[in-house]
Amino acid sequence: MEVYTTLEKREYSFSAERDFIQLIVISFLAFAIPFVFPHPQILTGIVVNALLVFAALGMRGNSVLPVILLPSIGAVANGLLFGPLTLFLVYLIPFIWIGNFLLVYGIKHFAEMGFWKAGAVSAFLKAGVIFLPAYLLFVAGVLPEALLIPMGGLQIATALGGIALIGVGKRMIKN
Repeated sequence: MEVYTTLEKREYSFSAERDFIQLIVISFLAFAIPFVFPHPQILTGIVVNALLVFAALGMRGNSVLPVILLPSIGAVANGLLFGPLTLFLVYLIPFIWIGNFLLVYGIKHFAEMGFWKAGAVSAFLKAGVIFLPAYLLFVAGVLPEALLIPMGGLQIATALGGIALIGVGKRMIKN
């Protein structure tokens, strides 16, 4: 006599309309956050990183790209429109994009490690990818020393803060 067992698997499929609306709303927020919360930088960073984590968990494929790219574009636009644009941010944008990508990709890729471990590894990857070029540009005399903390320790803190915000939100929804 053979015994058959099955695994219960729940799969939720949402419509393309819902995915498109989510993409538009999250993309708008990613661009607008630097305008809404230009200071303190830690608050801006936590909210932006929370959006990145949310995108990693809830968006598929290339739809995460606007969330990765738009916050730094919003920060530059905010500097152009409302304040002194720090030209140094322009030098760092490609590295910020790569760091944001690594945060999103890392959370997706290391998911088997668990949310918190995947988030921590991804946060440190992001911070390293942003800090190393900032440090090299500082050594080369291109960036001022004052940008090293925002591009290093603050990146880790805001990424971990965004991960914690989404993690607590997930736990609250689950319970």
